[in-house]
Amino acid sequence: MSELAAFLQWNTPNLLADEIRDASCHWLLLKGLGLDPGPGRPSADLQSLVLPMEERQLSITTAAFYSAPEQHEPNPIQFRIPLTAANTLVFALFSGQTTPLDPAEWSFWLVPVSKLHPERQTMGLNPLMRAFGEGMTYGALLAQLKPSRAVFRIVLDEESANPSTSDPLAGQEFESYDAAYDVLERYYADVCCSDERSYYRIEELSSV
Repeated sequence: MSELAAFLQWNTPNLLADEIRDASCHWLLLKGLGLDPGPGRPSADLQSLVLPMEERQLSITTAAFYSAPEQHEPNPIQFRIPLTAANTLVFALFSGQTTPLDPAEWSFWLVPVSKLHPERQTMGLNPLMRAFGEGMTYGALLAQLKPSRAVFRIVLDEESANPSTSDPLAGQEFESYDAAYDVLERYYADVCCSDERSYYRIEELSSV
């Protein structure tokens, strides 16, 4: 064990403590969404912080079945509803008994603040599930939160394909139609008089 690992184990023996769980969840979402976590953990209450997204402002509230390694019986789940300027609240439930940095051990609910009673301060797991479903995985949460983008792919016109040459363009993908068009325009300018030139079209794929 390295000196750093030994110190961290000595200094923070309970990785299931509330403050470690909150920080772990924030870290997972910041890294998963490509947001800058900053040079260090903020000193403010993490559940009141707002994560700025393009379409949402997020706050995160966490709960867990276990809050200590030696615990044998699970906790009753009660999420705190923080006072926040966010318009969306992420309810995050940790089900594991080891490290809260394992995204597979988390379940998430993405709830508009407007759908919560303004005077409500806590919410149990059963009311949360009745109102907003079974929850989602970490991957599903990121898929909902990440902004979608269109993809434009250059596709070879099979009827004009020249089987004697390798194709340098088909399959290339771009984030805009104009970028794909510019590539084709340069290609046609270079081979304008060639008998071996191929013809292409640009297809817009489903957003990813």
